[in-house]
Amino acid sequence: MRVSDAPSLLGPDDPGIGHNKAPVAEIFMEVHKDLIDEVEDLAARANAAKDSLSDGKVANDNERDTWVSIGLASKKIAKQVCDRREDVVAPIREEVNDWNRLFGVNTNPHPESLHARCLRIKNAAESLAGAYADEQRRKAAAEAAAKAEAARQEAQRKLEEAATSESEIVADVVLQEAEKAEHRAKHLEAQALGAGAGPVRTEAGTISERKSWDFRIVDVSKVDLNGPLRAHIGIDVIEKAIRAHVRANRDTVPLPGVEIFQSTKAQLR
Repeated sequence: MRVSDAPSLLGPDDPGIGHNKAPVAEIFMEVHKDLIDEVEDLAARANAAKDSLSDGKVANDNERDTWVSIGLASKKIAKQVCDRREDVVAPIREEVNDWNRLFGVNTNPHPESLHARCLRIKNAAESLAGAYADEQRRKAAAEAAAKAEAARQEAQRKLEEAATSESEIVADVVLQEAEKAEHRAKHLEAQALGAGAGPVRTEAGTISERKSWDFRIVDVSKVDLNGPLRAHIGIDVIEKAIRAHVRANRDTVPLPGVEIFQSTKAQLR
């Protein structure tokens, strides 16, 4: 039965503001009182058996059998607790998974979720509009560079004209024009350098660039886990890898810094 189809623990009617019904946690305690009582009785048995031990150790067969009985009972009740939890949680988990498939989660959303679809559309829009903006910037930079080069050539032509002029007055005028052309060329060069930078503002919105560092693994065998990466690998990840190694190789393949041993633990059946 789905959560949305299940009757509310709080009752069929909306309690409204100011209601005095019990919190859900208290209702859970009441609904599952049978299991709670079983665990409390088991704990009482275990505590009484422990208090009767001498020096905290089993001294005879009767005490041994008592603890075997308690261990088997605890195993049975633990399974009942897990089964009950699964009965309660399974429909909730199923419905949450359905909601996540519909809406998507922040990290690694379902490909067909609303979130993932919006992200794909957003990425496509950024890629297409960004490529167009990049091309516009490239053209603007090229045009500014061409104008700067034309102004530079004009300045050079004026300088050559002034050098060949036989009139000092004409030469002075041409030199002033050459200086203006040189100044304009420097201004246009600065424009050319800045033409490909900065946001592009449009009527619909603004296109800007966001720079970030990314990576790709080209040869995983050459990745040194004991180098700078070591500070970013948590102990839980290391223990998980060691556990998988020990499970696969036992003590046949030693690991520096790790003691691999066989542990023995009693099991009740």
